[in-house]
Amino acid sequence: MENNLNQEIIEHLMHPRNYGPLENPTGVGVGHSEKSGEFVIFYVKSKNDILESVGYATNGCHDTVVLGSMFTEMIKGESHEYAQMASQNLQDKVALGPLKQQACAQMVLSAFEAALINEAHRAEGAEEDLHAIEIDMECEVEE
Repeated sequence: MENNLNQEIIEHLMHPRNYGPLENPTGVGVGHSEKSGEFVIFYVKSKNDILESVGYATNGCHDTVVLGSMFTEMIKGESHEYAQMASQNLQDKVALGPLKQQACAQMVLSAFEAALINEAHRAEGAEEDLHAIEIDMECEVEE
């Protein structure tokens, strides 16, 4: 199983899924670390509470790319409720790992949360291009 996990990680690193912006997203969010300048931009396109399409972009490290790719694959085509549970499950799982992975996950998941907030604001009539959440960790941490 360990070999399969490594292969999956390598595949997501070499060929990230859902990387890049979406055309006409219903929500755009940013998870940003002011300390390091790293960020993740997360795009969602929802219809009837289903995430029809998702995308992300980052200037972060390889861990951020892999986590973004894996997370978007987990939630694409799923309900908002499922995606929020998946977000919490991923956060719980990474909390047991190295600080660097925790920081990268926090950036991806904060960007996703910000995209849902932006989507809700837009649905209420706000003219908000995106919503940003500042994270309190740095991806480039010393262990």
